[in-house]
Amino acid sequence: MAVVNGNDKNGHSDSCLISEHQLFSAFYDLEVFRLGEFYLKSGQMTPIYIDLRRVISAPRILRLAARALCDIIEERELQFDYIVGVPYAALPLATLVSDILDVPMLMKRKEAKSYGTKKLIEGVYSAGGTVLLVEDVVTTGDSIRETAEAIRKEGLLVADSVAVLDRQQGAVQNLQQDKIQFLSCLTMEKILNGLISKGQMNEQRKKEIIEHLAKPF
Repeated sequence: MAVVNGNDKNGHSDSCLISEHQLFSAFYDLEVFRLGEFYLKSGQMTPIYIDLRRVISAPRILRLAARALCDIIEERELQFDYIVGVPYAALPLATLVSDILDVPMLMKRKEAKSYGTKKLIEGVYSAGGTVLLVEDVVTTGDSIRETAEAIRKEGLLVADSVAVLDRQQGAVQNLQQDKIQFLSCLTMEKILNGLISKGQMNEQRKKEIIEHLAKPF
């Protein structure tokens, strides 16, 4: 089992931690945060949308986000044997985290192949190994829960998950029910505070958005 010790795959110490402000600023410049009326996969309307898929076209920012995830993993001394990105938006992030930490990556398909080996989990692994789940944006945690369920059916264990952003709509509590710890680099509240600092909204608008996001689905 991998125990992350703060060194990169070549054994070199990496003490340059990515700050929340640094990550927010990079995302802001890339226009990741969008205010208006948008609809989530669940059908719920949201007054703010986080389009992290934009980072795949900005390699420097993509690596910045991956390094921020690695900082959390190292700080919390998470232990795992494999890394799995929640299909499919988180795959680029998971690939970089796997490379930075030099920990094997597996890939969970959205559905098992109907040909060849008919595998649901791609890669080389042994039953009983522990998987760390990597996600980009998390709302209620349902995608992580679904991925964990499929992985566990393959004889693998899941204890921890990490994401770049927590929209703070129940994921921490929901995942605890499945015995999965959830950690994130940024939260919705920190993003809203950042948007206030950029003059994009005021405290009243922040309050309205938080109240809206707290409504049941």
